Amino acid sequence: MSLQIEIASWERHFATLTNLRRTVFIEEQGVPEALEWDGLDAAAIHFIALDDGNAIGCARLLADGHIGRMAVLPGCRGKGAGRALLNAVLHAARQRHLGWLYLNAQAHAAGFYARSGFQPVGAEFPDADIPHLRMELVMEHHTDILNQQFAIAGRLEFMDAAAGVPVVEITTPHASARIAVQGAQLLEWQPNGQQPVLWVSRAALYQPGKGVRGGVPVCWPWFGAGEAGKPAHGFVRTRMWEVRETGQGMADSVFIRFGMKDDESTRALWDYAFDLELIVTVGAALKMELVTRNAGTTAFEISEGLHTYFRVGNIRHTRVLGLENTEYLDKVLGFVRDTQIGAVRFSGETDRVYVDTTTDCVIDDAELNRKIRVAKSGSTSTVVWNPWIEKEKSFADMAADEYREMLCVETVNAGDARVTVAAGAAHTLVALVSLEAGV
Repeated sequence: MSLQIEIASWERHFATLTNLRRTVFIEEQGVPEALEWDGLDAAAIHFIALDDGNAIGCARLLADGHIGRMAVLPGCRGKGAGRALLNAVLHAARQRHLGWLYLNAQAHAAGFYARSGFQPVGAEFPDADIPHLRMELVMEHHTDILNQQFAIAGRLEFMDAAAGVPVVEITTPHASARIAVQGAQLLEWQPNGQQPVLWVSRAALYQPGKGVRGGVPVCWPWFGAGEAGKPAHGFVRTRMWEVRETGQGMADSVFIRFGMKDDESTRALWDYAFDLELIVTVGAALKMELVTRNAGTTAFEISEGLHTYFRVGNIRHTRVLGLENTEYLDKVLGFVRDTQIGAVRFSGETDRVYVDTTTDCVIDDAELNRKIRVAKSGSTSTVVWNPWIEKEKSFADMAADEYREMLCVETVNAGDARVTVAAGAAHTLVALVSLEAGV
């Protein structure tokens, strides 16, 4: 076998590429033609595997780092053509300074991609009735590329929290922050001279494709348990996000804008076209804006949340103000509806969805002698959660007795408070966190 990989173009190698893909995907695997010819080929870089001059396989690379259409003819498999194609794609990605790559692997081939460093993200999903698994690879130079494009001297810098988990560190005259690019998950916000405001477990896992216990996970396009086979709290909190913009704002603040669009793997879980952004502004206050844009032709519904974990001195000496006389659903008691009397206090597991509320919440922390104010807009429900002793034990990424030092007060649209976003329209959920001295 004399194997060569040739970089090809859609225009010049149209017949060869379409014949290969028709043979493997349409005829052998039964993929519908409408799915196979997706309109993205003209802008892609294509690769052809040649054995003694005969085309036996192909692949393509899109400008956003999406690898796809990997195919080797049935009689030519097991001889290294697939590995050679993938290596050629990775080499081309490095030459083009792509920081991270992703693909939707047929489930039986996940091990093949894992041997090149790709990590699975989320559960299997069907595409053309074939089980697939989304996989991602953070390139070794990803943080260098991000810094070249988006760093702000003395204010914003990207670095690696762990292998394959880049984070951005932000420093302003008022506060510092740390955000993981995976999940666009805020991990730290600490006003100068103060204790950290956000809580992250000492046992938290920093791994590709895994959520971090603490900070501010982004829950979207559903909040809570998903349908059978779908991930809890949606699919965006464990995926890599695109960094779209950084800058300096008013009052010495610094902002970063993350984005994500739909693709085959998201549409298999939630069949809508969207553009999602999270803008985080770090200054004397912390502002988080989750912007949902409907990029399709039909309306869709979402539930969503900024699942914020706050650090407290002692949960038993902490109360939440602002929800007095508000109705709530008590998940601990099987979604019994009740009304909050006085401040929210804690003496056991608490998991409540407060409904029809747009008011500020204030976490009154007697132990740390401070108050954390959570203001919001675009949200009509608030979740208050602490797992307490027994439920904490069920979380492998939570250390013993950490329930004492954390409290979730979450800005959400959940339950009946789902949001309808019309075609071409947008919806924005905002949480504004500020620190006040205790009384």
